[in-house]
Amino acid sequence: MINILPEPKLLRESGGFTAPISGFRVCDEEARELARLRFWNHPEIAFSADEGLPLTVVSSLDGVDCERRDLLLDQGYALDVAADGVTLRHEGRVGLINGLTTLKLLLEDGRLPLCSIVDWPSLPVRAIAQTFSWYAGYGRLGFDSQLWGYDEWAEYLNICLDNKINQFNLVMYGYWPFDLPGHPETVFRDVPVKIWNAENRRWLTVRYTHPNLEEPFLDRFIQLAHKFCVKIFAYVGLNSYNGAYTIKHPEARMKPPATQGFLNDFDSLCLSYPGTHDYIIESMEHIARLGFDGYTLEESEEGFWFCECEGCRKRWHAISKTPGEAKHKANMWLLNDIWNAVKAINPDIVIGIRAFRQPPLEKDPEFLRECVETMPKGIKLFWAPGLYVPEGEFDKWCDAFGKDNIWGRDSEANSITSTMGRLYRTFQSNMLRYEDEANEQTIETDIRQHRGSVQRGVHGINGFMFEWYGLPMHLFAHGNFGWGSRMSNEEFYARAAELNFGKLGGDVLWVMENMLTIHESQLPLYTTAFPFQKNKVQPQDVPAIEAAKARHPRMLETIHRLQRAAWDDPVLRPWLPHFDKWENAERRNIVIYDMALAGLRYEAETDPVKKDAILDEILDLNERDFAIAKEMFFDINPVGETGVKSCMFPYHEMKRLIHNIRHPEAPDNAIICSGVEALGWLWL
Repeated sequence: MINILPEPKLLRESGGFTAPISGFRVCDEEARELARLRFWNHPEIAFSADEGLPLTVVSSLDGVDCERRDLLLDQGYALDVAADGVTLRHEGRVGLINGLTTLKLLLEDGRLPLCSIVDWPSLPVRAIAQTFSWYAGYGRLGFDSQLWGYDEWAEYLNICLDNKINQFNLVMYGYWPFDLPGHPETVFRDVPVKIWNAENRRWLTVRYTHPNLEEPFLDRFIQLAHKFCVKIFAYVGLNSYNGAYTIKHPEARMKPPATQGFLNDFDSLCLSYPGTHDYIIESMEHIARLGFDGYTLEESEEGFWFCECEGCRKRWHAISKTPGEAKHKANMWLLNDIWNAVKAINPDIVIGIRAFRQPPLEKDPEFLRECVETMPKGIKLFWAPGLYVPEGEFDKWCDAFGKDNIWGRDSEANSITSTMGRLYRTFQSNMLRYEDEANEQTIETDIRQHRGSVQRGVHGINGFMFEWYGLPMHLFAHGNFGWGSRMSNEEFYARAAELNFGKLGGDVLWVMENMLTIHESQLPLYTTAFPFQKNKVQPQDVPAIEAAKARHPRMLETIHRLQRAAWDDPVLRPWLPHFDKWENAERRNIVIYDMALAGLRYEAETDPVKKDAILDEILDLNERDFAIAKEMFFDINPVGETGVKSCMFPYHEMKRLIHNIRHPEAPDNAIICSGVEALGWLWL
C-alpha cells in the first residue's frame, strides 16, 4: 500500500515500481528549481534539463473533475507515475509545489510506485502557530523554536511543507524579537538570565539576545516562505504582552480592583494612560512594515475585571454592565484603530482575532451577534470553541461569524504540553486517569476538532505547535486532518510514524504511546494551582506507575537505539533532537515516578518523624529531577521582572511548599506560578 500523508483524495495504485532513480529530467525551469528545493532531504536526487527520469509539468487541469474544483485549481494537482516517466499537472504555483511534495514523499528505496493521484485540500488554510518569542520576559526567555536561527527555521518550513501546511502564525508575546524604533526597552536584547555551568556546578549570569536580533534572519525567512506561497502572520496580543512595555512601564498597566488579589495584572496596558494606545498602534504598524502577511490578535480571556482608573471608568465602565463587557468594548475600539492603521500600510494584510473566550463558555447568540457588529468587516476568527462545550457550540460560532471567517479552533494539545516543564505528552495514554482530567487537550481532541472544521467547510484550521522537539505527531495531525483526511486515528498514527521514520516507525510510535508522564505538581502536597494537569496522584495509580517503572529499561534502550540510528542516517538526522529530548524526559520520568510514590507514602504516614523524613526524600528526588533537566535546558529559573514569579519547572515551587510545611511560623509567600499562561485558566 502506498503511504502518503496528508491522505490524497484520489489514489489509484497501478502496481510495481520504476527503476531506481538518481534524478529527473525537467524542462520547465521554475519546476526544476522548486523541485530541487522540495527534495531538501534527498540530496542524492538530481534535477536537470537533459538527463534522468522524464518529469513533464503541464500547467492545466482541464478535464480533471472533483467536488471542490475551486480548491483543485488553487492548490491541487494531478500526478501520474509510469515506468517511463512522471506527469504532473497543476494550475497555480501552489499546486505545483504540492505535487512536487507528493512526488518526493512517494520515494521508496530510491524508486517510485506506479500510480495516479488527484489531490486537493478540503480547506484553503492549514496553519500552525509556532513560538517565536512566547511570554519572553513574562514567564520564559528561550525554549525550543525560540532559540532557532535561519537554518533551523528553514528546515522546519520544509517539514511543514511536507505536511502541506501553508501558513505560519509566529507567536510573539513579551520582548519583541525585532528592533522597534523609539522603544528599545521593549526589544529582546541583552536580557539577563542565570544558566547552569556544569563544569563548576554553579549558576552564571549571562545576557541573552533573541537569535533574530543577534543575526537578523526574519526578512530572509519570510522571503523563503513566500517562495513556497506560505503566509507568515504575527500572533501577538491585542492588548496584552505587546513587547515588554508593561514590564518596563508598570505605571502604564491596567489598574485592578483594590479589593481583589489578581496575579495577572501585569500584561495589559491601560488604554486611558498617555501614550499606551499610540505605542500599540506603532508596534502593529512596524509589524506590517516587516513584511508579515497578517495578524492573529489575541484578547486575554480574563473577564472578571477591567481597568479601574478614572479614565477607563468614565469611558468604558459607564456604558457597560460588567467588567467583561467594558473590556470587550475597549478592545473592539482598539481593534478598529489597529485595522485602520495597518490597512493604510498594506491594504491586503489579513487581520484575525482570538477572542470572546471568557465565561460563560456557552455563549448567547445575541452576544456573538454583537461581537460581529462591533468588529471591522473582514476580521477573521482564529479561535472557535472546541473544549468544555458541546460540538453544537461551534455551529453557533459558524452561524454568527460565517464559515469563511473561521480560521481555527481550540486545537492546543501541543501548546498545553509546552507548559509541562519540558516533559512529554501527546496521547491520552500518556496521562494518569485521563478520563478524570478537566483539561482534555490531547492529540485526540485536536483531531476531533479538525474533523469538525472540515465537516463544516470553514476556511481553515490553526494547529498550535508551541514546541517541536519530541512532539512531531501534532504537526503530522494538523497537516493530515486539516487537509481533509478521513482515516481513523490509529491508522494515521501508524502511517505517520512509518512515513516519517521509516524502519524506525514502530519503535517511535511505541515510545510515543507508552511514555507515562506525571507532572511534579500532581503530588498531593503540591497545592499551588496548575490548571493543565489537575489530577493528583492517588493510591489507585500505583499499578500504572509500577508498570511504567517496569517499562523504563525497554523505553530507555529503545530511545537510545533511535538516537544511534538517527545519528548514522543523514535522512533521519533531523529527528535526532526529538529523540534527545525523549531521552532526557524518560530519565526524569523514572525519578518523578519515585517522587510520586514517596508523595503517596507522605500522605498516608501519621508519624511526624517519618513524615518529615519522607519530605527529605522528596527534596532529594526533586534535586535529581532538576539535575537531569539542567543537562539539556537553560531557561529553567523563575522569571519575576513583572512582580510575579513564574517558571515552567515546578522544582522551585516544590521547595517553597516544603519549606512552608516545615516552617509555618516563617512562610515564604512568594508563589512561583507554573507558567504565566496558567493564570488566565484558573477559572476553569
